[in-house]
Amino acid sequence: MTINRRSFLASSIAALAAPALTRTAFAADDGWPRRPLTILTPFDVGGSADRMARGFAQYMPKYLGKPVQVVDRAGAGGMIGTTWFMHQPADGYTVMLTPATPFIPVNILVTNAPYKLSDMTFVNAQWKDDTVLLVPKDRPWKTAKELIDAIKASPGKISTGVDFGSVGHITTMALLDALGLKPEAIRIVTFDGAGAMRTALAGGQIDFNIGQVEGADFIKDFIRPLALFLDHRRPDYDVPPINEVLADYHTSVPIIPGSVRSFVYRAEFKAQHPDDYAKFVAAYRATMADDGFKKFLADNRMGNDWVGEEETTRIMQVSFDTLAKYKDLIKPS
Repeated sequence: MTINRRSFLASSIAALAAPALTRTAFAADDGWPRRPLTILTPFDVGGSADRMARGFAQYMPKYLGKPVQVVDRAGAGGMIGTTWFMHQPADGYTVMLTPATPFIPVNILVTNAPYKLSDMTFVNAQWKDDTVLLVPKDRPWKTAKELIDAIKASPGKISTGVDFGSVGHITTMALLDALGLKPEAIRIVTFDGAGAMRTALAGGQIDFNIGQVEGADFIKDFIRPLALFLDHRRPDYDVPPINEVLADYHTSVPIIPGSVRSFVYRAEFKAQHPDDYAKFVAAYRATMADDGFKKFLADNRMGNDWVGEEETTRIMQVSFDTLAKYKDLIKPS
C-alpha cells in the first residue's frame, strides 16, 4: 500500500486527540531532552495503549526532566499512526507506545505497510496478555465444545467481534481453519479497537469473542470464559486450554503470543544518538520503579516487566515468523 503523505496527514487530523500534557518542576540539563516529548499511540483514546501512555505522561517527567504529552492517531489496525510516527524526525522527541505484536507484523505481512521490523527499535516488552474465548453470560453455551458444536450446526448464525490484525482476529481464523470451517461459518463484526468490541460483548451484541484476559477483566461480571489459548492452565481461570477441547475434534491450533506493549523508536534514533537513547531508557526504568507508577499499573491491571531490548526484539521476530504462516487467513475488510 502506498500512502500519499499529504493526504495521509490530512486524513489523520480527525484521529488526533487533544494532547494530555503533564508538567514537571524538574529541569533538564543542557543535553537531551531540551523540550517536551510526545508519546504516540496508534489506537483510540481509552484503549490499553492510550491508558498506559497517560500513566507514563504523569510519572515519567520526574525522571526525564521535561513534560510528556500523549497523542492518539487511530486507524487501519495501527498503521495510520505508525506510518505517521515513522515520518517524524529521528531525534527522540516522538516515541510510540503500542501493542507492537501482533499489529506491526500483521501490517507488514498483510497490508504492505511502508516500514519493516528493522526500521524500529523495540525498547521493552513491558506488558503481555494471554488470550481467552469469551461469551456473554446470557448465552446458553457453558463450554467451548458446546459453542463449537453450535457453530457447526448453524453456519452463519453465530456472531463474533474482531479487531483487524489483533491476536484475537488471527486466532479466530486459525480456529475455524483447524475445524475445517470457512470464515462464512460465523458472522464477523469488525471493530476499530478492542474497547468497543468488549462493550459489544458485554452488552450481548455479539455472541462470542476471542480476546485478551486483562482487558476482559473490566467486563468480567457480564461474560463467561470458555477456554484459554495457552499450553497450560491458569490458576485464576477455571477453563481448559483450547487444544484440550480440540482433541475431541482431532485437531489443534497454534498458540500465538498475545499482545505485547512496548515503547518503539525509529532505529535511526538509537544509531545516531545512542547517549540520548540511553537517557530515555534510564528515565523509563526509573519510572517503572516509582511506587506511584507501580500502583497505577496494578490498579489498571497492566504489566510491569523488564526484559530489555534484545529479548523484546526476539519476541517480535518470533511473532513475525509465526504470523507469516497464517497471513492468508486474514484480509482487510
